[in-house]
Amino acid sequence: HPEGIVKRTHFHTMAMYATMLQERVAKAQVTTSKLKGTGVATVAAVATVNKSGDQWAIAVINRSPSESVACTLKMKEMLLDGTYKATILTGDSPDSYNDIEHPRRVAPKRTELTFKKGLTSLPPHSLTIIEFPVTE
Repeated sequence: HPEGIVKRTHFHTMAMYATMLQERVAKAQVTTSKLKGTGVATVAAVATVNKSGDQWAIAVINRSPSESVACTLKMKEMLLDGTYKATILTGDSPDSYNDIEHPRRVAPKRTELTFKKGLTSLPPHSLTIIEFPVTE
């Protein structure tokens, strides 16, 4: 843009994937409902792990344009429990976008996500990457 650089939401999505996910894709199973009136899954996810298997990052997408969704994460038979580092990309609405006047309307936000017996809530129309160690 003549007045500066605008980082669109696609930029942030790709940057999050490139810098936060681990180097290996792990097997993941997602059980979810469909968006109303479509055959599209409400939630999509990819699990990644480093070579040594002790650092994980899971990217979870909530495609619902207006509803938060409950999400349960389980590693083998262990339900995630506790508070973990997370980064969430979302906006005020599915139509939110960045422009020169509002360059950070939609930008990743570092936070902590709490899981109770594997359960947490994902904001509407969002990408969330959860990072956590796995120790034996």
